Amino acid sequence: MKTFVVCPIRLGFFILFLSSQVIAQSDSAEIELLRQRLIDDALVEKGFLNRTNQYSVSDFENAVDHLRSLQSDGSWSDIDYQDRDNSWDPLQALNRILILTYAYSQSSNELYHNAEALAGIESALEYWYQVNPTCKNWYKNEIAKQFYFNVIALLLQDEISEELLQNIIRDLTPAPRMTGSNRTLLSISVLYRGVLEKNPKRIADGVAGVMQPIQITDNEGIQPDYSFHQHGAFLYNGGYGSRFLRETIWLASIVEGTQFTFTDAHLEILRNYYLKGTRWMLFRNVFDYNVRGRQVGRSEGFNPQAKRVIPQLDNFIKADPANAELYQESKQRILNKQPQAVQGNKHFWRSDYTVHHRDNYFISLKMCSKRTVGMEMDINTENLYGYYLPFGLTYIYRRGDEYEDVFPVWDWACLPGVTSPHHEFSSKGRSSQDVAFVGGVSDSTYGVSSMQLDMKNTQAKKSWFWFDSEWVALGVGIKSKNEHPIVTGVNQVRLVGDVFVDGNHFSSRNKTLENPGWVWHDSIGYVFPRQETMKLRTGEREGQLQKIFKLGADSIYRSNLFSLWFEHGLQPENETYEYAVVPNCNPEELAGYADDLPYQVVSNTSQVQAISHSDLRITGIVFHEQGRVSLADGLTILVNKPCLLLINQVKNTITVSDPTARLKQLEIKVNTASSRRVTQKIKLPQDQFAGSSVTVRIGG
Repeated sequence: MKTFVVCPIRLGFFILFLSSQVIAQSDSAEIELLRQRLIDDALVEKGFLNRTNQYSVSDFENAVDHLRSLQSDGSWSDIDYQDRDNSWDPLQALNRILILTYAYSQSSNELYHNAEALAGIESALEYWYQVNPTCKNWYKNEIAKQFYFNVIALLLQDEISEELLQNIIRDLTPAPRMTGSNRTLLSISVLYRGVLEKNPKRIADGVAGVMQPIQITDNEGIQPDYSFHQHGAFLYNGGYGSRFLRETIWLASIVEGTQFTFTDAHLEILRNYYLKGTRWMLFRNVFDYNVRGRQVGRSEGFNPQAKRVIPQLDNFIKADPANAELYQESKQRILNKQPQAVQGNKHFWRSDYTVHHRDNYFISLKMCSKRTVGMEMDINTENLYGYYLPFGLTYIYRRGDEYEDVFPVWDWACLPGVTSPHHEFSSKGRSSQDVAFVGGVSDSTYGVSSMQLDMKNTQAKKSWFWFDSEWVALGVGIKSKNEHPIVTGVNQVRLVGDVFVDGNHFSSRNKTLENPGWVWHDSIGYVFPRQETMKLRTGEREGQLQKIFKLGADSIYRSNLFSLWFEHGLQPENETYEYAVVPNCNPEELAGYADDLPYQVVSNTSQVQAISHSDLRITGIVFHEQGRVSLADGLTILVNKPCLLLINQVKNTITVSDPTARLKQLEIKVNTASSRRVTQKIKLPQDQFAGSSVTVRIGG
């Protein structure tokens, strides 16, 4: 019997060698699995369309035509490869190459593995790298272009020449960088590059780059209230935030079950970001325009767009199957144009943004303060006239199509809910204001939002009170040194059907209304309890797309609009306004409502704005400074600091917030008719939660 003596050092090297071989085989198997999933995503799901359709809608029926129209040098004669403008015509070439690639790779297509098609694709790619098109917008060069090349290289990896393949691979992102949504998109390209190179480290870097922004932050990204910031403290759930969610949850579904699987903590953040954040910004088939940033100033941003969320929900179902029913329900509500399964009032304190949901209507309010970016204008020549958008804009939705395609014909200086000089102008950069007192208080069902306005030599104190059947807007202290007259918009929306004023059919096109009691249009009532001078305009308006969006060919838009607004005159000193909005009513119901209002304005002064709703027994109070207010039934409220209060006498609770996001504590004294006195010292949320609401029981 022979005895073998094995050197321990050599044995260690041998074991390490075997381990590395097992790891290498494991990596190789998982990389191939990822590659097949990405191919299936491209060929079966056409998952790339969620990225590319924003630049050019791919018509896959045109593959043969694109092949026939390809010139001998690999170019298309109708594409300007030298174009460098933001609309960047060369993307049309990549779109056609992608269509040909899909046709060549799809077994059911007549061009499947067709030699002529492959030669055409290679010729088109060679021409691309010969002329090397570049855009003056970095995003098109470093992100948009990769949307196409990721898939083209994946599907043709074993078909095109190695030189062409390496050219494309070098075009893909080598490592994650930047922040927020941009980091996510760049990291997706890193993943594709890693799969093409069969490089497990690069794949891991790509996945990590996508995972890294999945965190609660006070920088760009997901905020503690589940709003999303990009380009600073700028609300962007419907733009960059939507793309961020689209890519992250897509990747989670692709890597599920591999060593790159998302952690439970990452999935929980994404789940909450959708269910507690973005879902509150959806109603029927609309994705709230207030959360789309500058995109309302580009043509593809005019439409409702909630359907963009559906692919995200499909991927949520795959990546987070334990909560599949919630995602499936949300998806069906979008498809059926039904309200989401959210009810109540929510203020996003990190973004100066309020939403108010009821079964038959949805309201969103966009404000801005020194803590937030209000709006960005003339970024890549988009949203040229959007300066006034963040100063109290209220979108009022019943169906979801109320504002569809109206922006080219809007009066951009008379926006719904906004008090501003009546002067349209184009601008570049950002709009906001150096004001701290902007915020909202909410008990999840009812709420109050308030903003002290100071822009363009115009000041005002504006508050909104959110109830059930109505919401009420108050304005006070309106003064201005601006050279243009001051207005407050009530609504500016598509004209649908008849308009009634105090029961009479409105047949004029443009009229000053002296002391109207109410105005009704498209199932929404507007009530004016005080003597007010209003302007009402109806009828067709015409506008040019390039007024607000100077890219590509101009288009003429025509739309019939309903516009209603207050006129405060030139350089007012102390103007006020009051109006209630009653959605879901007919003229007869509105007349009855106006004759017997269920709420009372307790105060509308520069010190206190307050409304009590007698039916609900809810009182909302805006203390612009420390002070007191006396309510019905002998109830008196005193506060030692400016704040927002919501009193629920049914539940015997007070909900409070600090709109300046600076206070640490608030003292409230409550005196009742029975001489009972209660003093409560409330610790207010700090740091990332400063400005959020706290509810306490009256008396402890």
